[in-house]
Amino acid sequence: MAVTRLSYMSIYALDIVASEKHYIEVVGLRVTGRRPGQVYLQAHESQDHHCLILNAADRAGLHHIGFKVNDINDLAEAEAVARDWGLVTRRVADEEVLGQGQGVMITLPSGHVLNLFYHSDRLGYSYGMNNPDIVLAQVEGVTPVTHLDHALLVGNDCDKTVKFLMEALDFNLTEMILAPDGSPFAFFLTTSSTIHNLAFAPGPSNGLHHIAFYVNDRADVIRRADMLKHRKIATLGYGISRHGIGGVTTTYFFDPSGNRNEFQCGVYEASTIRGNVPPIVWAGENIPRGTFYYEATIPPDFFEIVT
Repeated sequence: MAVTRLSYMSIYALDIVASEKHYIEVVGLRVTGRRPGQVYLQAHESQDHHCLILNAADRAGLHHIGFKVNDINDLAEAEAVARDWGLVTRRVADEEVLGQGQGVMITLPSGHVLNLFYHSDRLGYSYGMNNPDIVLAQVEGVTPVTHLDHALLVGNDCDKTVKFLMEALDFNLTEMILAPDGSPFAFFLTTSSTIHNLAFAPGPSNGLHHIAFYVNDRADVIRRADMLKHRKIATLGYGISRHGIGGVTTTYFFDPSGNRNEFQCGVYEASTIRGNVPPIVWAGENIPRGTFYYEATIPPDFFEIVT
């Protein structure tokens, strides 16, 4: 099985007009397609059709997650192995998701829906593909986000979900957090050389903690925090911080529906071979430092607020 990378997140939006404005003007994405009740967006430095789908709804939270596979035959293999694990699957037709070919949706034990697909339309970089000028005319003090980096999900049966992703789909476990009793509490997984594409922690079924977008450097995280404060956009009280887990510089904020976003930079590389390097383990009194390196404390509502 060759699951190559996180491709997109499909989320619910209480006010799709306000959400579109947020993801264009604050996050810095571009609109790549529309359907009734849906807006498709992509980062300027990514070529596939979209990295985010907004779905008009009466709630916030996650609709599904999209991962690309390396071969069309991987879809049938994934479908078969998911059924062997007792998981619900559904085939996705061509263009059911705009700009994408057929896929297979798998409902994970955590309640999240994973869409594996092979084909995505290529739109090219927003700079252009011939003699591009890499500075966008509409940039206001910050460089564009480069790509959708990862998501932290919360749900039931995280242990079983992680086991399925590792054993059936060849995800690699890079870091984990241990609970006070020594049992695994949170898991960080990747299908590539970046530190994590998905992370899981216990919580309500099919919960979304945050979606992270990657920016060029730490200075850009600082500029973006300035922008968020100037626009009076709700942020985590710490403002700019750093994670011990992953080592990234970060700032958190919320979209108009209450879905938490993150700007981050500076991850370390992970092995692309599952099990080649043992996961980093965070436990006991070091968990606050692993979560917020500078402050070494965790805000009371950081893990409680999910959509």
